Amino acid sequence: MSAAVSAVRRCLSSCAAADGVVDVQLQQAAPDLASIQLAEARTAAPVAAAVGAAAPEAAAETKAPEETVAAAAAPASTPQRPPHFGPEALLESIECGAIGAVRGRWYAAQAASGKPLPRRQDLPPEAFFPVAELRRLVEALGEDWGFLFVALSYRWLTKDHPDPENFHLNIVAKVARLYLDGGPGSLVKGAQGSPLAAAFRKAGLGEENADFAFFQDYPCLFQKPRSPEEDALFKQGLSMLHVWYGHEQNVCWQQTELPAGFAAEMEALGLARSYEESGWCFVEAAVSAGVKVGTRRLDLGKRTDDAMTTYGGKGLAFPHWKLEVVCAAKRQPPLLPDEVRQLLETEKKFTTGKEDVEVVDALYRGFFEGVAGAATVLTFKGLQWGAAEVKALAGVLPRFSVLQTLDLSDNKLGGEGASELAGWLRGGASLTSLILSHNNIKGSGEALGEALKANTSLKKLEMSNCGLDAEDGKGLAGGLAVHAPLTSLR
Repeated sequence: MSAAVSAVRRCLSSCAAADGVVDVQLQQAAPDLASIQLAEARTAAPVAAAVGAAAPEAAAETKAPEETVAAAAAPASTPQRPPHFGPEALLESIECGAIGAVRGRWYAAQAASGKPLPRRQDLPPEAFFPVAELRRLVEALGEDWGFLFVALSYRWLTKDHPDPENFHLNIVAKVARLYLDGGPGSLVKGAQGSPLAAAFRKAGLGEENADFAFFQDYPCLFQKPRSPEEDALFKQGLSMLHVWYGHEQNVCWQQTELPAGFAAEMEALGLARSYEESGWCFVEAAVSAGVKVGTRRLDLGKRTDDAMTTYGGKGLAFPHWKLEVVCAAKRQPPLLPDEVRQLLETEKKFTTGKEDVEVVDALYRGFFEGVAGAATVLTFKGLQWGAAEVKALAGVLPRFSVLQTLDLSDNKLGGEGASELAGWLRGGASLTSLILSHNNIKGSGEALGEALKANTSLKKLEMSNCGLDAEDGKGLAGGLAVHAPLTSLR
């Protein structure tokens, strides 16, 4: 029997006295694993200690699995993949003239002027972010390039101008200032309070120089009246919006709050009363929920006074003081195209009537089929998801046919949620890494163990600080004893 297998036995049998955090690298020991009787070494109590009784200090030392995000964030796109996984499609949408991305700093300054946003044709040249500069920044920022692009989804307030009294502008500009450098009154300044500023500092660009390319339809797409050339570019820009909203790595802000009295006014006109009821806003939200990294999709309508003190980042601030934590919480899991179609037909409203249903239905179907067949990493970390969200996710995951890494750490899955996930894991033929750390999933050991017996692909399982007990350990042991592919258990 190989030394590697002997080490496995020693580690599992003594794990109750070893802080409870296990990281076993089997290193090509698969031939011996075929014959080893792990049940002999994996008694209920030691296995429970290995996966659920980590000492607090050991759990704190276990590094959060941010490398899974970095693996998906490399600034290069392969021709076979849809445009939602690399920077090129975002850059090309600007380079071709269809979208005129504005500078985040210019946008924040516009709010300070008190004037409404001009349409794209009326913006000064300095408002726009030159694509050549963006290309240089994408290369310099490396794996953090996604923070450079921000899209806004919001509800138009009037037919002629989306925000004539600066209701949206004032809210979004405050968020933009936090994102840039902490903003006035911020608890944590610069790189400690903003992932964007941190990315600039990390790249040696200086956090004080942080800026971002911002998309909002009114100042970034050509508006009426349009010349024939502008009209063609407007239509081309519309066809590219799914990239800005649905990209895996960029940031999407949803400004869902509406002025007092707006809902009653819209109801009297038979129109959508809220952001959620609007067909177009709903589809933008659904697209942005598909594959985007967890805390890069924020519902600004959830912001609180406390959360408006720090954007996020790795600064020493309580979670309820971080905008990206508060506003990312409880975001919806990806939706199946047929679910979107049903909601469009039964619950959502369009200014032009139901003729837009076919347009947005086709938009979402095209987006979903593309990303579901190409996404290798899904990072839904820190979203406060419970059993209901995981049940919905488990119903969608079979469509993600090449998924290799699923990160659900720092949620509130519970035993019921983990058991729901186990049902999918049985047939998750492509999955090689599952990250469940920092979830209390007590009561799910047996379900997960049975799933491991059926699964043939999983190599890495992270379950530190998951609250599992001896009974859970006993249930897991049965699956681990026969799951030969596993090379790392933490």
